[in-house]
Amino acid sequence: MLKNKKLMIKIVVCFLLVPVALMTVPYLISPIIPEKYGQMTVDLIIFLIVIILSRNIWHVRIHFFSGKRIGNQLCQLIPAVIFLILTRFGTLSSIAPRLINVRIILTVLLVALAEEGMFRGLLLPLSLELTRNRRYTAVIISSLGFAVAHLANIANSSWSLVLLQMIVVFGNGLLWGSLYLKTDNLSLTILLHFLDDLPLFITNGSLKLTTPTSSQLMTALVMYLVMIGIIGVVTFLQVNGLHRRPTR
Repeated sequence: MLKNKKLMIKIVVCFLLVPVALMTVPYLISPIIPEKYGQMTVDLIIFLIVIILSRNIWHVRIHFFSGKRIGNQLCQLIPAVIFLILTRFGTLSSIAPRLINVRIILTVLLVALAEEGMFRGLLLPLSLELTRNRRYTAVIISSLGFAVAHLANIANSSWSLVLLQMIVVFGNGLLWGSLYLKTDNLSLTILLHFLDDLPLFITNGSLKLTTPTSSQLMTALVMYLVMIGIIGVVTFLQVNGLHRRPTR
């Protein structure tokens, strides 16, 4: 019972740390850090906290890279790559190289490192331990944490757009969580996360998303929920039959 209580506390910390940091740290660092480096600084802080929790406090090993069975790892990438192409191909293919600079690359990379370290690197193994290695349930828990973190965007966007974004993020979480379980290679999900976020940071300020009407929102919700249903089945099939792997 005490062990489960401690696990629950760790999982709650994983759920809350990213959104709380995103909503509070920018105000704390604004007097000393220029705004254009704010996102980069926040995610660097989150990533450092992840490393400290992993190595010095919780002792949860994060597998940042694995060179084993590369062919199998590439096969496991397929569902996540297909979803990435469906959701980001238009923006990725239209990106002009001149729009990309070192600051954007570092910012997006730190976002990917911080969030993948937190939700796949820490939350997923902790969820596996809490659920006694129920892999699919653990992936769902880590994906929920990933989606909840994006509630912080409510400060800059409408609740309807944030809701739709959270559904898509949850779908990504399912695919990236199962990929990490299958490969023990966080660098793959970091790469996917980087490619998924890159168009958003390049078009930030120039891409204006309009708030959907009630009918548009309902139509989008139905489409997104059907999409999540399909992804859920794919994820279940992907994690089914996995061998238990240590979380510490």
